[in-house]
Amino acid sequence: MKQKKLRTLSHLLLPLMLFSGSANADGPRVVADIAPIHSLVSMVMDGVGQPQLLVPQNISPHHYSMRPSEAEALQEAQLVVYVGHDMSPWLEPVLETLAASASALDLSKVDNIMQLAYREGPIFDGHDEEGHDDHDEEGHDDHDEEGHDDHAHHDHDGVDPHMWLDPMNAKLWLYAIASELTRIDPKNADRYDENARSSSRTITLAMAQAEGHLASGKDNGFLVYHDAYQYFEKRFNRVAVGSISLGDASKPSAKRLSELKALFGAQGISCVLTEPQYSSKIVDSVFGGFKPTIGVVDPIGIDLELGTTLYPQLLENIALSIAQCVNP
Repeated sequence: MKQKKLRTLSHLLLPLMLFSGSANADGPRVVADIAPIHSLVSMVMDGVGQPQLLVPQNISPHHYSMRPSEAEALQEAQLVVYVGHDMSPWLEPVLETLAASASALDLSKVDNIMQLAYREGPIFDGHDEEGHDDHDEEGHDDHDEEGHDDHAHHDHDGVDPHMWLDPMNAKLWLYAIASELTRIDPKNADRYDENARSSSRTITLAMAQAEGHLASGKDNGFLVYHDAYQYFEKRFNRVAVGSISLGDASKPSAKRLSELKALFGAQGISCVLTEPQYSSKIVDSVFGGFKPTIGVVDPIGIDLELGTTLYPQLLENIALSIAQCVNP
């Protein structure tokens, strides 16, 4: 097996904001649950302040136990921004106690975002385009409500929480974050609004870079370790054939692995995408005989620098990981 080393292309990212300068220590006290959300909040707060990250980058947020320093951050927060109950069910009860005086922005409840149900089974039936929508980029950049995604909400039971991997969701969230910050800190309202607009354009650029990386090898199937990428797959029309682990990162059963092994052999799949926080032992034991290309894909941004550049770079890195694995 061989593993492609992922290179980051931060030199391609345009400057994110029109505003410059160091963070203002008097800015609002904001806590974001995971690194990609922290990055979006950082984009909107650029030049005013810096949010604090709740869940460390190298730890799964699905079943996390907070440290005392993180509990203290929640107690002092004016605003907590988080993906929603399905991502970290332990968080909302904590918010009711430790952060009772803070505002809470549940991003899963923002209007017009795309939400998808968990996929069933180890093999995905899914090269259909239902749910993929072409968006008016200018409408988003100009904060035109008519340009927003027209996907209906699903019930929250069973919703795949990895919603940040659809960049159109992220663009909507920028404005929701700016609105909450404006309510808390009205004197910086113009800055939050301009930062949201500028950041939306930056995400549009990152989407174009990702689409460029994914332009070739569309017929080459790939398997993912953790079913976390269907929002990215839908948006960029590159659907995985299956996943080793479920969307909640639970351990796969022997039956699931057997089905995947049979699929791997029957369809001649040559790419398996692992994640940096998971052991490769399962991949080696189940698929080693096929000698696939092993790539590494990361939905959180474990090795990326926290801040404004993390989210756009995360999108490009995922695209690069897929492209390099299916086109070795």
